[in-house]
Amino acid sequence: MFWEPFATWLESTWFHGVMIDIYWMFPLMETLHFLALIWLFGALLVVDGRVLGIVRFLNMKACMKFIPVAMIAFSFSFLTGLAFLHADPFNYLANPGFQWKMALIAIAGINALWFWLGEHKELLSLADGQQAPFRAKVIALISIVLWVFIIIMGRILPYTGGAG
Repeated sequence: MFWEPFATWLESTWFHGVMIDIYWMFPLMETLHFLALIWLFGALLVVDGRVLGIVRFLNMKACMKFIPVAMIAFSFSFLTGLAFLHADPFNYLANPGFQWKMALIAIAGINALWFWLGEHKELLSLADGQQAPFRAKVIALISIVLWVFIIIMGRILPYTGGAG
């Protein structure tokens, strides 16, 4: 497959050795990954919930302050996910669940850019209790749905097979 040279390279890195040789490293990364996902999804629920009008009583500007929290949490989640990939690259890269998860994360990133570049400034100007525009609600709904499926795909990775 086209990803095999990349997997071979990952297995040759010092970090692969760390992930394999230090018995507590993988469980630590799993814990940090899970905590980062909690922060990420929680921050997204605040922002997207306000945009959707579910929690319209919250101030929009205050909710938008959760965007940096989501970005930092995503960064931690991404880094810990890279640690998993280093630990067993042939298994992850061959796994259809992993491939789907990565595709959904890419779509979620495009959706986040659409939100940031297209809707963010207009949303900041909304008065308390004011409804967000329909297009912003579509982006927020897509965001929540995508991240629910990303989390589901992460959970079913061990059951979707791979090369290992």
